[in-house]
Amino acid sequence: MNNRGKIKATTIVYIVIIIFLILFAKYLYCKYNFYDYTKGIREAGKTSFTRDSKIVYSDEDSYKIENRNFNDAMFYKKIKVTPNTAYKVSCMIKTENVENMEGKYTGGAQISINGTTETSEAITGTNDWKKVTLMFNSNNRETVEIGFRLGGYEEFSKGTAWFSDIKLEEAQVDTNKNWHIACFTINNIDANVEGFGKVELELSSRDIATIRTNMRRLQEIIPEMSNGKMTITYDIIQISEPLTSISYDEENEYYVDPNDINELISDYIDDTEYDYIYAAVRLGDLNKSENVLVHDWIGLRFYGI
Repeated sequence: MNNRGKIKATTIVYIVIIIFLILFAKYLYCKYNFYDYTKGIREAGKTSFTRDSKIVYSDEDSYKIENRNFNDAMFYKKIKVTPNTAYKVSCMIKTENVENMEGKYTGGAQISINGTTETSEAITGTNDWKKVTLMFNSNNRETVEIGFRLGGYEEFSKGTAWFSDIKLEEAQVDTNKNWHIACFTINNIDANVEGFGKVELELSSRDIATIRTNMRRLQEIIPEMSNGKMTITYDIIQISEPLTSISYDEENEYYVDPNDINELISDYIDDTEYDYIYAAVRLGDLNKSENVLVHDWIGLRFYGI
């Protein structure tokens, strides 16, 4: 082989190497590129962030967070917002073997505002693609950091979560003066509560009658209270499946959090659009003082969600 042939063969090898490097660089870019999102983790060495071209919801690669051990991980982006304005963030989430270290409902795959406790529903376990939404008000803020998280503000999670079809919308002003309200009556509590053990409580027929009376009175008085600017219609929906968890914190003590009842009411609120939701539960019993969960209080309480 003459020198010209050797040079030509060497050139071809260089070209092949360059093409390979370009393709490999493109592969790495597609696999790990999170565009303008910032990646954040609580503990190093436990989490990987990648783009997944095989498990997808739409045409684009999904964003994948994998916590090999319990951790709190998030990719987030700082966005400008108009103060005192309502916003809606939505995305599709798929999960595999997601579990929380402390078993708290605050952990899992979710949408979150970084540095706050403002979050969407948190998904655990193994689930196919599901639409998740976070509604929030900017209040006096001019920027917020919208995050997509596997973990929680006070919880570590492990497993894998995929995020797709991320969308941010400024809420539209609703000029309809009528509010459609759902009042869910949680007829039974059957929960193991720390500090009390087994707690079993039940709404009586008298309780249900009181709820119906109060909702009717609310409907009658709202137009007068709002100077004719607001009316309401309502549905009273009785939930026979027992409530199995009750929340606690130092400020509220024992109470029913929206996440406690989410699974009980989710099918109803998915099918019908409501402006406001109440849950009515019995957290005390005159005949079983050891099961009074709220200090010096017995009876019914309404919880806005």
